[in-house]
Amino acid sequence: MDFNFKNESEKYNFDDLVRVTELLRAPGGCPWDREQTHESIKRNLIEEGYELIEAIDGGKPEKMADESGDLMLQVVFHAVIGKEAGEYDIDDVTDAICRKLIHRHPHVFGDVNVSGSGEVLKNWDAIKRGDRHQQSIADELRGVSEYLPALMRAEKIQKKAEKAGYAPEIGEPAEEDFGAALFELVRRARKAGADPELALREYTNKFIDEFEMFERE
Repeated sequence: MDFNFKNESEKYNFDDLVRVTELLRAPGGCPWDREQTHESIKRNLIEEGYELIEAIDGGKPEKMADESGDLMLQVVFHAVIGKEAGEYDIDDVTDAICRKLIHRHPHVFGDVNVSGSGEVLKNWDAIKRGDRHQQSIADELRGVSEYLPALMRAEKIQKKAEKAGYAPEIGEPAEEDFGAALFELVRRARKAGADPELALREYTNKFIDEFEMFERE
C-alpha cells in the first residue's frame, strides 16, 4: 500500500484520512469497505452524529475528538464512493460548504452591517430561502427535513411559525388524536423552557430505573 505511516510524535491530518479511506476501498484493501454503498452506510451518519452529541454532553474533549473523527469518516467515505462513481469528490464537499458560509455571512465577507446575532439569523434565513427558491414561510416550513426525529421537527417548525407571528394553541386534543396531542406537548415543553427530546430521553431513563427496582422485587 502506498502510504506513509506516522510515528508517535506525528499527527495524521485530513488528507491522510482521505488517503486511508481510498486505500481501504482500493483493490487489495478491506473486503467490507469495498462492498459498501451510499445506501448501505447512510444510517451510520445518524448513529455517529448521536454518539458525538453524547460525547459533547459528557464534556470530555478527547472523547469529542474521537467521535468527531467517526462522524468525519462518514462524510469522507461517501465522498470516496462518490469519486469512484464519478459523482463528486471531497473537494466538491469542501468547496460547497465554504461557498455557502461565505455567501450566508455577508456581514463578515461583504459590506452588510448587523446589530447582533438576531439580525444575523434573520439574514441567514432570508438568504437560505432565496437559495432554495422558497417564496413564503410556508415553503420554508415544508423545507424542514421530514427525516428529522418527529419531536425535533415539530419543535423546529413551531419556532419558525412563531417567529413569523403564528402561534395557535391546539387546546385539549381528542383522546384518539395522538399527533395533535404530541404536537401540543412539544409546544408546552418549549414554553416551559424544556427540550422535548431531552425531556423524553430523561423520563425514559427514569422509567428504566423504576423498572429495574420492580424487577428486583
